[in-house]
Amino acid sequence: MSDTATTTPMQRVTLQLGQISVNPLNVRQDLNLDEKFLKSVAANGVKVPVVVLPLGGDAYELKMGHRRYFAARATKETDAEQDAIEVPAYVLDPSLREAGEDFIDQLIENDDDYRRGLTELEQADALFGAVGAGMKQARVAELTGRSRRDVSQAVKTAKSVGERTRSALAEAGTYDLDLEVLGVLGEFDDDSAAVDRLLDAYAKGRFEFQVQWERDDRAEQRAREQVRPQLQAAGVRLAEDGDTLPQTAEPVSELDGPDGEPMSAESHADCPGHVATWAENPREPGEVDYFCTDPERFGHYPPQEDAPEADGDQDEEQPQAAGAAKPSEPSREYVKAGNKAYRAAEKARQGWLKDLVGRKTAPKPLAAFITEQLLTCPKPVAQWVGDAGRRDLVKELTGYDQPAERAKSATPAKLTLLNFAVLAATFEKRMGEVRTWRTDSTARSAVYELREMRADARTWLSFLAEIGYPLSNVEQAIVEDEPFQEGEPDAADTDGQADEDGPDAVSAEDSEDAS
Repeated sequence: MSDTATTTPMQRVTLQLGQISVNPLNVRQDLNLDEKFLKSVAANGVKVPVVVLPLGGDAYELKMGHRRYFAARATKETDAEQDAIEVPAYVLDPSLREAGEDFIDQLIENDDDYRRGLTELEQADALFGAVGAGMKQARVAELTGRSRRDVSQAVKTAKSVGERTRSALAEAGTYDLDLEVLGVLGEFDDDSAAVDRLLDAYAKGRFEFQVQWERDDRAEQRAREQVRPQLQAAGVRLAEDGDTLPQTAEPVSELDGPDGEPMSAESHADCPGHVATWAENPREPGEVDYFCTDPERFGHYPPQEDAPEADGDQDEEQPQAAGAAKPSEPSREYVKAGNKAYRAAEKARQGWLKDLVGRKTAPKPLAAFITEQLLTCPKPVAQWVGDAGRRDLVKELTGYDQPAERAKSATPAKLTLLNFAVLAATFEKRMGEVRTWRTDSTARSAVYELREMRADARTWLSFLAEIGYPLSNVEQAIVEDEPFQEGEPDAADTDGQADEDGPDAVSAEDSEDAS
């Protein structure tokens, strides 16, 4: 039996659903009884009291809580079982109600201007708090209608996001972040500058690029910490970025020894001019390039170049940045910054493409783009058809080991996406050459070839931007056919390594101000 209600302004009682009738003037049309909400009510019952108005006897009319009322009924199959469900309720005093107040209550209770749900981080904190208090994650999932995987991710995220990052979120007024973004911020919780850059990039729609840049930079710094003592133990001098080498310095890989044989790092190791610098285009973090500080002086020459007949006066060595190129060439640090930005953009872009291909529906422009490329068969398409590397990239983008088998049962929309994945692989392979971002005529390739690659990249990136891909600064420079600009703010000083890694040259800033 239910508690006896009295006509006080708001008295809490326990009622059975059979005692409550639905308000016929309720304005809510969509109850939105989603699976998560239903699971929570099934596991916990109704926790927040409904609000009712007495009709006389044991009958009441529902004023607030229609979603809770119908969700509770959904937990049982028969009318008798549903009517017996008990819920907490507040009983209003009819004498204190004025005409039209029912409608005002409905508005205030449900309008977003009056209510604010918990943010993703606040929800994660609640789940983390429940687990921290001793509740098993499986039980938390049962009571909240979430999957165990979602609870685990939320708990992990809440634990990883520390006070510094929370302060940055509060200062930026950023509360709409989902668990995936919050998890990334937690990954860099020990680096407040990185968190600030990531939040800034998120606000500009460039988050994926900045995440990849930060991860690459962190991997590079950790690798360098291991390589430095190894070089020191081997007796190899390391010229850090910003150290000086003479203008005479040349890469060992471009020199021959006195016997005319090509030099290697091992064969050059005993040369007094032997020095290592951080690689211009590393294949893996921590890779170094080797230089000879004065090849002519130490008897090393470019291939097919004869040694001078007699030693002349040596020009006075002029200092420049470590491994700097000839004055007519872009600086080594500029090239390294551009390469780094280009590789980070490539990884972020292919991750975005993978998500796109994984959708159930295709953006409208895709079909026309696919048809155009197949009919015109530009160089990226013609060059890479049948290429093994392209086939591997198709598998990566689609997530299928046998894309052709998947195509047999695919919907028309999915077929469009699978066809697009093939074209995506051809253009991505075409852009695999890191020099694509460069506009200088001294890039080590035929100028015409480089122009062709940039033109194909421009076509591809322009289309991706059209369907919603957020271009990074280096990609924007390619689209606009402008030089990549250094010194943009999104990749500012990284953990005190600005002089070492030149991160000022990499950013998630739009290139409108830079071009």
